Amino acid sequence: MTQSETTGLTPRQRRGLLRRLVGDLFLQRSLVIASNRGPLTFQRSKSGKVRRRRGTGGVVSAVSAISRYANPLWICSPMSSVDREMASERPGQLMAQSTKDYDFRLRFVLTEEDSYREYYSTVSNPLLWFIQHYMWDVSHSPTFTPEMWTAWESYQAVNRAFAETIAEEVARAGKPAIIMLHDYHLYLCPGALAPRLPDGCLLSHFIHIPWPGPDYWMILPRIIREHILGSLCSNDILGFHTKRYATNFLRTCQTLLPGADVDYSSHTVKRHGKTVRVCSYPISIDITALRKTASRRKASQEREYLVPRLGEKTIVRIDRIDPSKNIVRGFQAFDLLLEWYPEHRRGVRFLAFLVPSRLQVEEYQQYLEETTQAAQRINLKYGDSGWQPVELFVGEDYARAVAGMQLYDVLLVNPIIDGMNLVAKEGPVVNERDGVLVLSEGAGACEELSEAALVVSPYDLMETAEWLHRALAMSPRERAQRAKTLRRIVEGHTVTDWLYDQLLDLSHLEGSFVRASNGGLQQG
Repeated sequence: MTQSETTGLTPRQRRGLLRRLVGDLFLQRSLVIASNRGPLTFQRSKSGKVRRRRGTGGVVSAVSAISRYANPLWICSPMSSVDREMASERPGQLMAQSTKDYDFRLRFVLTEEDSYREYYSTVSNPLLWFIQHYMWDVSHSPTFTPEMWTAWESYQAVNRAFAETIAEEVARAGKPAIIMLHDYHLYLCPGALAPRLPDGCLLSHFIHIPWPGPDYWMILPRIIREHILGSLCSNDILGFHTKRYATNFLRTCQTLLPGADVDYSSHTVKRHGKTVRVCSYPISIDITALRKTASRRKASQEREYLVPRLGEKTIVRIDRIDPSKNIVRGFQAFDLLLEWYPEHRRGVRFLAFLVPSRLQVEEYQQYLEETTQAAQRINLKYGDSGWQPVELFVGEDYARAVAGMQLYDVLLVNPIIDGMNLVAKEGPVVNERDGVLVLSEGAGACEELSEAALVVSPYDLMETAEWLHRALAMSPRERAQRAKTLRRIVEGHTVTDWLYDQLLDLSHLEGSFVRASNGGLQQG
């Protein structure tokens, strides 16, 4: 696995290094990015005018950065009715999209609405998401009924449609392509796509969520898990956030994929004459963009709104309302804190900025209710007409969330398991109060941030309550030292480095680039 050599360089130097690599790498190649959710979605105003809106989600935010350095073709599913309308009216056409922040061409993969619904709401979410976040209550679910197998057929169909569209666009470009696939929605795409690609193409796939060990993958029927694993082994490079997830993939192939030859020393899987390199690329944040957001008027207005709501000390959490985020246990640990340490009553407030997610999935609807009820119980137990210990902000408001990051004394990030969790990296970069990070050992970010965070088990309410108390009572000197260390770690590896490492590994696979002695790149 390669490690970025950009530590110690300024952001401008890092961007320059990436531009040089991209300029060489795509001199004779095209770039195709594919993900379920694209960088833009279209909506119609009351006047009937079609407006574009930046897509949401971590994948979009992270991958959009590459459009500053190359002019990719981005292939994705339509998210809105207007998206579907445009895709129907312009079948096979590309839509150029350009602003000061991005520059790419866009194409929607149009599939039957019922098939897409089953692909997304039955297989991708919850089946695969729940497996990869250890969320199934296996004594009761999942159960592979005829309806589930029908949904699996829809998942296959949508993945085939992506593969066909990508292959068509590569052929149209008339030159070798680098294709960068993203996440669990497209697990079957590499297997369907690889045989269709001309010589010289390279295929990578980055998985943005955790990868559990082989025992948990045995929840899936043999035919499904072998189809997924075999398809992923059709890539040239397969990327994960952490070394642990990459190793888990190797273990899963060794245990559950017939014919797989796993080499842990080279981090490769060989099967049917094909070798895939399994790498870890810890994703990070766009620090420049984040700090710009934090300095804008909207964030300033949100800070003014939040300041009267702060306590003497303030705990903040920022999450999607997802069972894997462990929000309810976070509130239960806060309840224990107030019970065991009454000196924090009326002094500490807990502000939770929560974004509803996947409400078409029953389990998510239930978790929203459980989250609200958990906060209400604490307020009834400890609050009065003049003081409420917990305040919920439910809805998508990034500027307000950034303002919350600036103002916390303690940032609680306690997911059961997470691919990375970028809030754990964003908070320390913009926080103005030497805030302390209380971080779950289940978050991918823990692999990088553990030396300066207070690390907790996501299941242990007692430990979490104790660590919250320690964070609140910590001396100014220790707070400042921990905050400084967190900023150094995050600033030392940005989203630019994340992209650079992946593209560098792809260039090495091609064998046409070598490192120059000055740390740059030259054609070899």
